[in-house]
Amino acid sequence: MLQKLLPFVFLAVTMAFVPQFLDNAPDTVVQGGNGNAGVAKTAQQRTVAPSNAHYTTGKRQVSIKANGHGHFLANFKAGGRSINGLIDTGATYVAMNRSTARSIGVKVSNSDFKHKAETANGIVKAALKNIDRLELGPVSAKNVDVFILDDAALSSTLIGMSFLNKLSSFKVENGQLILTQ
Repeated sequence: MLQKLLPFVFLAVTMAFVPQFLDNAPDTVVQGGNGNAGVAKTAQQRTVAPSNAHYTTGKRQVSIKANGHGHFLANFKAGGRSINGLIDTGATYVAMNRSTARSIGVKVSNSDFKHKAETANGIVKAALKNIDRLELGPVSAKNVDVFILDDAALSSTLIGMSFLNKLSSFKVENGQLILTQ
């Protein structure tokens, strides 16, 4: 009987550890500092977070400590580039300015600005685009809808629900935002 079960036990153990060798995403995130909301700081704010990925359960997690203003800032990756973003559960979409979109390979023309976005400074025109992948350490989402605004309308990137809804969960606990995939 044991000889019949041994291959299945070996397969289960192997499957539990394979994902850690397939994941090439960095485990570095920008954690809190004393800067303004929406503007990520320099290297003094960056720390190497301990790997929170739970490969044996198939879940990946990353924790972001709130900054001095209670905001969650992090260093995301899209199009092979780094993007500093403020996580905003009140934003329907990820929102970035035209310059940031261009830097990650999103092409936007004037005719794409068919939508309206309500911002703290009023209603502005926006282009709705899609990015292939948005990553934060071991957590990532594919095909993320993004609102692109003119540079004058938005100075930083907001990471909204079009990213967060692709995760299995997100919660705030002990001053940290925990994202789980």
